[in-house]
Amino acid sequence: MTVVQTVLVFIGIPAGIILLIFLAVYGKSMARQPNRYRPGRPWDFEPSWYVPHPEVVSTSRATTGSTTATGGASGEW
Repeated sequence: MTVVQTVLVFIGIPAGIILLIFLAVYGKSMARQPNRYRPGRPWDFEPSWYVPHPEVVSTSRATTGSTTATGGASGEW
């Protein structure tokens, strides 16, 4: 067994395995960067509200502005 073969077996194979694991974990995000907000950058996106069940939201209550939510640190919203 030559020195080159020994180096390939003991260094090349583990380095290849580590490279494969690295690409499996980070490869997709390295190929394309998601379009998302990062702290410190300006907000360039159209504002939107998340409503998981829009059919439950009452339109009469939303237009009058009356609410029973108190909010605050107690979490009674």
